[in-house]
Amino acid sequence: MEIGGRFGRLYVWLDWPVRLIGLNLLWILGVLAGLVVGGLAPSTYALYALQRSYLLGRSPRMWRDFWSQWRTHLLSAQAALGVPLLTVWVLVFYLLAARGTPVAPGLAVLLFLYLATLLQLPAVLVHLDLGTVQVWRVTVVLAWKRPGVTLVAALLVAVLVAGAWYATPAALPFLVPALPALLGTLAARRTLPE
Repeated sequence: MEIGGRFGRLYVWLDWPVRLIGLNLLWILGVLAGLVVGGLAPSTYALYALQRSYLLGRSPRMWRDFWSQWRTHLLSAQAALGVPLLTVWVLVFYLLAARGTPVAPGLAVLLFLYLATLLQLPAVLVHLDLGTVQVWRVTVVLAWKRPGVTLVAALLVAVLVAGAWYATPAALPFLVPALPALLGTLAARRTLPE
């Protein structure tokens, strides 16, 4: 049943929080299904694929389509997303090791810029059919083609996550990573060719 007018727009806006919570719970289940390390990349790929479908106005079946994407890209997503996601932990380790030294601010800025770029990597991977190294290159070029969009999306993610952590830490499992994925997908759509 179609709802038009003001109530139709209100319904669309109120539908997004429920979608984000459902996608987040599916992402958590996907990560656990892959024994955490093996499930992180395909779950992230499936999350971004469903976000893109919703933003394109399609009506994916959340459970079925998530698991279909997860199974299809279980191995291919490991190379394209697994390596960059794991390098975040390497950078965090070095940042923690450099605490209190003059190198720490530079590493913090580098980590932030890397995370801002990484926020759009799955969106580019879902949108374009490219090889692993090519998708990394294209993401860097597209993310910094319009640095304002990339930085605003990353700052918005940081503020929302920090605000949720400060106000209601129990809300984080319902917000992260679905809300950052939505912002990353929106940012990537501004630079990706249709």
